[in-house]
Amino acid sequence: MPDLHPKTLARRAAMRALVASEREAWTAGDFTTLGSDVRPFAREIYSGTLRHRARLDWTLAPLLQKPLAKLDAPVRAALRLAQYEKIALQTPDRALANEYASLMKGEKLASATGFVNAITRRLSPDWRASSDLSVEFSHPKWLVERYVERFGPNETAEILRANNQIAPLCLRVNTLQTTRDEMLNQISGATIGNLSPDALLLERGDATALPQWDKGQIIAQDEAAQLVSLLASPRAGDFVVDAASAPGGKTTHLAQIMGDAGRILALDSAPPRLEMVRDNATRLGISCVETRAGDFRSLAPQLERETGGADVVLLDAPCLGTGTLRRRPDAKWRKTAAQLEQLLGLQRELLDAAAPLVKVGGALVYATCSLEIEENQGQIEAFLARFPHYEIELAPAFLAPAATQEGFLNTYPHRHGTDGMFAAKLRRRA
Repeated sequence: MPDLHPKTLARRAAMRALVASEREAWTAGDFTTLGSDVRPFAREIYSGTLRHRARLDWTLAPLLQKPLAKLDAPVRAALRLAQYEKIALQTPDRALANEYASLMKGEKLASATGFVNAITRRLSPDWRASSDLSVEFSHPKWLVERYVERFGPNETAEILRANNQIAPLCLRVNTLQTTRDEMLNQISGATIGNLSPDALLLERGDATALPQWDKGQIIAQDEAAQLVSLLASPRAGDFVVDAASAPGGKTTHLAQIMGDAGRILALDSAPPRLEMVRDNATRLGISCVETRAGDFRSLAPQLERETGGADVVLLDAPCLGTGTLRRRPDAKWRKTAAQLEQLLGLQRELLDAAAPLVKVGGALVYATCSLEIEENQGQIEAFLARFPHYEIELAPAFLAPAATQEGFLNTYPHRHGTDGMFAAKLRRRA
C-alpha cells in the first residue's frame, strides 16, 4: 500500500479519534505520531467536529435514509468530519469524497466506500438552521433544558456559545523563578490575564514548545483554576493537604504562594497520576511537595492521627466538569444526569472526610470545575448544616471580579472568559 499523504494521515487519525471518543478512549497523545505540519489540522477537524456534533448531524440528516447512529462508527465519523470541513474550512467536495471514501478500506469497510463517496459529494456548504438550542449550539438536550430553567434562554445561548469557542492558552508564571513582567517581555504575543496576578494569555499555542517551559518558568493553567489557590492563600511554613492533586497545577501554585516553604502532601487515588505531580514540581524547582497514593476517604483519618491536622485542605472534587467544555468538547457528549447524582454522593463523602482533617483555625477549600449549582453552593449549604463549626470566609478584595455576594468564587466562560469554576473557603472555628 503506498504511503498516505500527510493530510490523509491527519484525517484518518481524526476519524479514529472520534470513534475512540465514543468509547471514552481518546487522548490528545493520539496525534503525536503525526508530523508537526499536519498535527494542528487533525486537532482542528477533530475538536471542531465534536464542538458542533449535533449541528453537523442535523445538517447531514436530509442526505441520509437512516440516522447517523445506525451507521458504522468510522462511517459516522467520516461524514461528520467531511461536513465540518465543508462548512468550516471550505474544502472542495471532490477532495472530501476521495479522501474520506478511501479511508473506509483501512477500516475494513470497503463496502461503505461508495456510500461515503456519494454523500460527501452532496454536502451542504452551510449550516442547516434550527430553533432548538441543543442543536444550534451542539449540547446535550438534558443539559440545555437545565440551563434554560436556571438562566433563561438568552443567557443559556451565551453559555453554550462560549463553550463552543476555542479557549486561549493560559500560562501561570512561576514566581519562584521569574516575574510576570519578565515573561511578558519574553513570550511573543502574550498579554496579561484578566483575573489572576500570575496569568499570561496567548491566543493559541503549545506551552511545552516555549523555551520558558523547560526552564521551569511557566505552566499551563486556566485563570479560574489559578484563583482557587489564591483563595486558599496558604502561608509559608503551613502544612497543606491537596486531596485530589493530579496533574499538579493547583499543588504547585500552592507551593509557589508559600514560597516553597512548608509541607504540601499531594494525594491522588491513581498512582500513575501522581507521577505528573512529581514531574511538574521537579520542573518548576519545587521541593516542598510530597505525594501519596490512596483514597482520600480512608487516608484522611490516618493523616489526622499522623499529623494532628492540616492548616489548609484543598478538595478539588471530582465533578461533572461542565465548566471546562470549551477545552474538552468530547466530554459534553458523555455527561449524563445520572452521573451528576453519583458525583453528589462522592463529593459529600469527600467533604465529610476532609472536615476533621483541618486544624481548628485552619481552612478547607472546596472547588469544582462545574457550573451545576448542586455540586457547588448546594454542597456548601449542606456541609455547613452538618458541620456548624465551619463558616464561609469571604473571598479577598482582589478576587472581587470573580466573587459572589456569599463570598464564593464563581466564574463562567461567557462572563469571565475563563473556564467555569466554583470555590469556597471554609474556616474551622472549633
